[in-house]
Amino acid sequence: MYCTNCGRKLPEDGSPCVCRRQPAQPEQQTYTQPVPPQQNYGAPTQNFQMPPQYYAQPPVQYPVQRPITPVHGVLKSFFASPLFLITAILFSANLLFRIIASLFPQDPAYIVNQIYSNLPYEMQVIISPGDIYGALSYTQGGTTVGTVIGMLITGGLMAAAYWITYISAKNPSIPAAKTAGLTIMKVFSIISLVVMSLAEVLCVVLAVIFGVALAGNDYGYMDEMMSVIFVFLIAACIFGFVVLIFEIIYEAKVIKMLNSAKNAMLTGMVPNKASMFVAVICFISAAVSFFSVFGDAVLYGWIRVPLGLTSVALNVLYGLLVLQFNKMLKNAGMAR
Repeated sequence: MYCTNCGRKLPEDGSPCVCRRQPAQPEQQTYTQPVPPQQNYGAPTQNFQMPPQYYAQPPVQYPVQRPITPVHGVLKSFFASPLFLITAILFSANLLFRIIASLFPQDPAYIVNQIYSNLPYEMQVIISPGDIYGALSYTQGGTTVGTVIGMLITGGLMAAAYWITYISAKNPSIPAAKTAGLTIMKVFSIISLVVMSLAEVLCVVLAVIFGVALAGNDYGYMDEMMSVIFVFLIAACIFGFVVLIFEIIYEAKVIKMLNSAKNAMLTGMVPNKASMFVAVICFISAAVSFFSVFGDAVLYGWIRVPLGLTSVALNVLYGLLVLQFNKMLKNAGMAR
């Protein structure tokens, strides 16, 4: 056992610990007088350091580095292809021919003679050549400047969209093509879709108004002729209505294709296949444009021939681009 006072081992005979037998020593206490603080008035403070101040700094945002996938390579090869380059060149040439044709409009006298000579005798009595000539002259004079300015703005932006996309895809220093060109194409497709939708509504409204006006009038001996005109105009309105529906579907498909390609260029995800409906409409438009070249040459002269031929070639190229896009996705194993 051990002493609880000093910790020594207790004797075995049971006697108390030696610390109990020694006289208790008084506890010595030491007192330390506190040192008063030194006040040094007027003296400069030496080695004084301000505590660090932490101010709230705005967070630094770094651009998100998207991973480069094989999709970027496929899209870059597509937009840098010779077929896309030819499309960009032909679109620029077509814009130039459109501006030239607008600056040199055809004298409407020949057009008036062609139109008036093919009218029935009853219509020739009602309408005079001077009225048609005056209307066409006023229309051409009032729209030439506006048409040229509109072509320079809209056509110039579209041409820039083609060249921006091609040059960025052809640049070896960047891994993916820029999306600015596709954005411009998408904006103009949306505008075209809205305009055609409004035209469709207007076509229906005018057909109804014209039909009501014809049905409510008595033309006497010309009733049979006006009935034929009425049927012809109704058929033309129905045909135009159907064409507008197809054009609206076409523009909607184009917008969907541009959205898919743009998202693929941004994210690297596999895009959807291009719509074959767009390719078919492009080839049909090329055929119609080809046959209209001869009519334009007769009515407006040779100045319209290069414009018509480049329009035909552009429609063919648009269809071929759709086919090439799907083929490249299929060869890369990305078709879905």
